[in-house]
Amino acid sequence: MIGKEVAERQMVGLSAQMRLADFWQIPPPSRPEILFQAIQASHAWHFTHNPAYHDALSARRVGAEISPQDLPRLLRPTSQTFKSYIDILGTPFPQDQPRRFMAWLIDHLSLQTTGDLAPGERIGQLKERYPSLEALLRDIECLYTDLGIEIITSSGTSGRSTILARDQQAIERTVESFYLSFQRYFGMQLDHRAIFIMPRQTRIAMARMVGFSLRQVGIPPENTFFTIPFPAYPDQVRVRSGRAYRSGWQGWIERRALNPFMNWMNEHIVSPQAVRRAVNLLLQAEADGVKILLFASWVHLHGVALALRSQKKVLQLPPGSLLGTGGGFKEFYPYAPDQIRHDLAQSVRTTDGQPVPVRDVYGMAEANWAAMQCRAGNYHIPPWVYVAVLDADDRFQTTPDATGILAFFDPLGGGDLIPAFYKTADQARLINGSTAYDPALDCPCGESGAYLAQASIQRVDLLDEAGCAAQI
Repeated sequence: MIGKEVAERQMVGLSAQMRLADFWQIPPPSRPEILFQAIQASHAWHFTHNPAYHDALSARRVGAEISPQDLPRLLRPTSQTFKSYIDILGTPFPQDQPRRFMAWLIDHLSLQTTGDLAPGERIGQLKERYPSLEALLRDIECLYTDLGIEIITSSGTSGRSTILARDQQAIERTVESFYLSFQRYFGMQLDHRAIFIMPRQTRIAMARMVGFSLRQVGIPPENTFFTIPFPAYPDQVRVRSGRAYRSGWQGWIERRALNPFMNWMNEHIVSPQAVRRAVNLLLQAEADGVKILLFASWVHLHGVALALRSQKKVLQLPPGSLLGTGGGFKEFYPYAPDQIRHDLAQSVRTTDGQPVPVRDVYGMAEANWAAMQCRAGNYHIPPWVYVAVLDADDRFQTTPDATGILAFFDPLGGGDLIPAFYKTADQARLINGSTAYDPALDCPCGESGAYLAQASIQRVDLLDEAGCAAQI
């Protein structure tokens, strides 16, 4: 059995040796073995440091040492693992039982020492109740500031937020992962102007990482704009969704007053103002001759197209400009992506007469990476992620073109705080995954390695359990 000291040395050694960008230089057939070695070391570390992971894997008769055949047994479901606090607390509202929630959270973290983190130590400093989830999460970050913990969430529109923590190492690796993919697939450079139709203040994972990553690219703050002026904290997103309310008088106020008011505000004030500001920034970029990345939900992108149409305006932006989106649709909208793409093509063009490209991003709160859509429409998995699809018996499919439940291992980009080995809630067609590779199936864009085929990603659990950025 691998001991704690050996696991720690392995993790430190791998983190020091491997750079994420190096994986693009490694031939695809050679990547799985290198990644398996990293998975071995990562598993040994988390098995000896993470109580929840240790218990889950021990129940499956997996020890600290693993073989390739053990990989499927390392997977935990994204749709449940970081929502399991609900079963422990008996409520989806951690602010009602903050100390028990914190004990649950620590149970899911891989920490080098737990002496200062015992419930009788810092956990006892938390209040007995908090007025909101945001207030609780801020207090936890303050209480554990020496660990550099940042807590992120999914959009949580069902009232069942995914809640997980990152430390500074994980944040740095996630930012590196995102900005490398932005550079490679979106062509982001220092001379882009970045416009986000989203709030600057939010805990939603994708929104945070997009902003952090573009700053890492080197785009200066004066060229980065967030056009939604209001924060999107977890309880605000939950109430506006109208799918989960508190009990008693609080729930009555949320249902009867806050939800109608917030939706009215969003429809009549927030979204129109955010779209209007984005359009003004686009017009200024056109006048300045500056390349742009406009990143927003499908609905907000359509709002930009319709606003320009109403002004009888066709933007002329420098080649290299790009429109980005992520998260799909979290609420009913009468127009499909194809129609939105068509309307954008009529209103946002480059100076050489071509429509500005629209690229989608596939990601989730639990993943410290995102799959960027290429010009051929496929979604490329970063090469430092071991990816496979599962059959009905949770076994890896071993053909280079397979459809099943997507699973991934992120032993390097995932950091040392949480084992990033997950079975997702998405079915997809995976080409050239980590279990088989056929160069004849490489993406038409010219990129080699694993990708998800265009239009093949489907949610297989309830839509309201999905975690994405679209709701904001």
